[in-house]
Amino acid sequence: MKKVAQLFMTLFVVGWGLLVSAEPLTATFWYSYGGKNREVTEAMIKQFNESQSKYQIKGSFQGDYFQAIAKVRAAIVTKSPPTIFHSIPEVLPSLYESGILENLEPYATGDNPTDLKDFVPGLTQDGYFDYLGKEVPLFAIPFNRSTPLLYYNKDMLAEKGVNVPTTWDELREAAAKLTVREGNEVKVWGFEVPVDWWFWLAMVYQAGGSLTNATGTEAAFGEAGAEALQFWVDLVNKDQVMKHPPGQDYNAWEVTNTDFINEKVAIIFTSTAFLSYLTDNSSFQVGTAFLPKKQDFATPSGGTFFVMVKEAKPEEKEAGWAFIKWMSEPEQTAYWSKNTGYMPVRISAVESSLMKDFYEANPNYMVAYKQLQYAVRLPFSSELYTIQREYIQPHLEGPVVGVQSVEEMMQKAVEGSNQALAKGSQ
Repeated sequence: MKKVAQLFMTLFVVGWGLLVSAEPLTATFWYSYGGKNREVTEAMIKQFNESQSKYQIKGSFQGDYFQAIAKVRAAIVTKSPPTIFHSIPEVLPSLYESGILENLEPYATGDNPTDLKDFVPGLTQDGYFDYLGKEVPLFAIPFNRSTPLLYYNKDMLAEKGVNVPTTWDELREAAAKLTVREGNEVKVWGFEVPVDWWFWLAMVYQAGGSLTNATGTEAAFGEAGAEALQFWVDLVNKDQVMKHPPGQDYNAWEVTNTDFINEKVAIIFTSTAFLSYLTDNSSFQVGTAFLPKKQDFATPSGGTFFVMVKEAKPEEKEAGWAFIKWMSEPEQTAYWSKNTGYMPVRISAVESSLMKDFYEANPNYMVAYKQLQYAVRLPFSSELYTIQREYIQPHLEGPVVGVQSVEEMMQKAVEGSNQALAKGSQ
């Protein structure tokens, strides 16, 4: 009986060990999407979890990009951050230099590698940042990458005999021709764009400017930034052909998209991210085009990158990397692009017969990828996010609504940015 009991106990221990070892390695993933893009994200998390049994991803929606970053920072303080999250690139230098992000090079070249040479150069970490002479390892893998685009109502432009504008002057003329008034009421606006950093930044570079000087030590956007903002001020107040969408941050983006769908505006600037949404919900033919130029065509890129928290447990990192790799593989990035409008991040996905056939049938989806040839790189500065969120974004509306002059706003923005850059270099 004693031997039988010992045998039973041995079998129990072995069986329990096998059961425990069969438990998947789990990682937490915080994401920031609404609407259809959130649905696609959640469907892909589910697909990854069901495609294999070794890893499990627990996804959690954390609000918009800015709300999510605030939550990540708070979670780091309380020692409860997610294993992986995706982040807008402007905040990545400060996160990296604070020491919280994992070096992903060992993962990308290790036992479960990915083909780094297959990533679209303009969408990678190197393609986004000018490192200003710093040695920076790979810590971010591209995920949902985008550019701003010009969207237009093909029916409205055809009815008015208006060509798609390719310059600022042409945009101004088109907006005037497309604006429809009944008495003192505007029934259709010619143009609408959120008064937002991203679109303003594109125009800074289109006007021949840049965010900082070549060394990243001083702001260099003063003159071109003023020219870009004055263009909006004139369209809103002087020409009265641009609608100023109410609300802050993505609330203004939502208003712009809704106005376009409801045919209250003929031309808008918004993100590649909304291409699928706008196409599916508009009763008219939607067209897309490059952002118009002043001196040059130019566009920032946007969206987010995957990153991993350095303090996560090894087994969590293994699971987190497996998910990052899977999400960025050609098949998944092609699926993501077709169902959202974001660009595929892999060259082999763009060149696949699947995507070529899709682009032929849906040429609007190829415009952002082609526009990448004019993408600009931003300085790898820990103060980049501060410049965006403190010294530029909150103050762009002032001149548009007439409470401050463009010159006053830009002078304060340059002074504040210079102070931040000086502090960051210490």
